[in-house]
This record gives sequence, C-alpha cells and structure tokens, in this order.
Amino acid sequence: MGKIGGRPNGRLDHQPPFLRRAGLYLGVAFELPGTILGGLVLGYFLDAYFGTSPWLLIALTALAFVGAFVRLMKWVRFFAKERNGSRGEKNDPEN
Repeated sequence: MGKIGGRPNGRLDHQPPFLRRAGLYLGVAFELPGTILGGLVLGYFLDAYFGTSPWLLIALTALAFVGAFVRLMKWVRFFAKERNGSRGEKNDPEN
C-alpha cells in the first residue's frame, strides 16, 4: 500500500500500473510549468502593487525557474530509482 501525505493510500492497490504512471507524469507536466507561471504572475502583481516594474517580475521568475529545476531533479531521481526496481516507501519524490 502506498503512502500519500503520510497516510496509507489503499486506492493505489486497485489501480492498474498504467494509471499510476500516467498520474505521476501528469503531475510532473503540470507542476513544472505551474511553478514558473506562478512566479511570473506573482512577480507581475507585486510589481504593479509596489511600482517596481520589471524587477520583481524578473527576480521571481528566475527564482521560479530555479525551483522548477530543483523539483525536476528530484523527479528524475525518483523515476531512476523506480526504474532500477528499488521502489519502496522511502522513494517519495519529496525526499
């Protein structure tokens, strides 16, 4: 039984492997661009509020790119461990 958010997740046992993998890939596909888009939007609105255009937009977008890259590296390590067959309870992409 897999764990999600520190709780056991019984639904993973009943899903076909294809759906589990598709869910992981969709999570990556939305998480990475969402991080960058969030930095862009937050920077835009903070620049409009503080009148510092375009500096907060640039800084927060760059920070979002770094965060997305770090997160991508964590996902790559997770999928590499999964491919090697060393998948277990400790192979959480958060680690």
